[in-house]
Amino acid sequence: MKRGFYILLIMCAAIMVVSCDKTKSYTDMLKAQEKAIDRLRADSGLVFLEEFPTDSIFKENEFVELDNGVYLNIVNKGNSERAVLGQTAIRSRFIARMFMSSMGTGTVDLLGPNSNGTHPVEFRYGYYTSLNPDYSYTWDMFICEGLGAGLPYVGDSAVVKLIVPFKLMSSDFQSSGTPVFFEKVKYTFIK
Repeated sequence: MKRGFYILLIMCAAIMVVSCDKTKSYTDMLKAQEKAIDRLRADSGLVFLEEFPTDSIFKENEFVELDNGVYLNIVNKGNSERAVLGQTAIRSRFIARMFMSSMGTGTVDLLGPNSNGTHPVEFRYGYYTSLNPDYSYTWDMFICEGLGAGLPYVGDSAVVKLIVPFKLMSSDFQSSGTPVFFEKVKYTFIK
């Protein structure tokens, strides 16, 4: 009886070792993300600045890394009205590209001519859940801290570009280690 128990215990341990080898560790996902961002940088000719431009004017390919790890490029600063954390409702349209991972690669277009009337995502700045809980939009999975990362730097009707690490995306992206390149994000304040 004891011998059978030990054999069973050894088999369980072996199964655990084999199954653990198939999942990526958080460290592995971070390393893969770093490599993917470096590839994106090289392939797209992106320049990562050391400091935020004093005039907030970026060239098309220039990005600055924010304290939270998001890379930001301001295309249009919008007006002087600023979003208030926890209060301002935001309507966002964007073009997002997944550039690595098990979620695959591809582009989601809620802004350009190929958007075909797709609904924008709406959220309250600082609360990253949909303002439209009655609807089940596929794109609500993009509502996250990373999508709102440009708001402290711009006003209403602004346009930015963002490279968002997976840790600041929704759980769908976090579990697969998928960073997202928002090629264009337009913020409109809902009044």
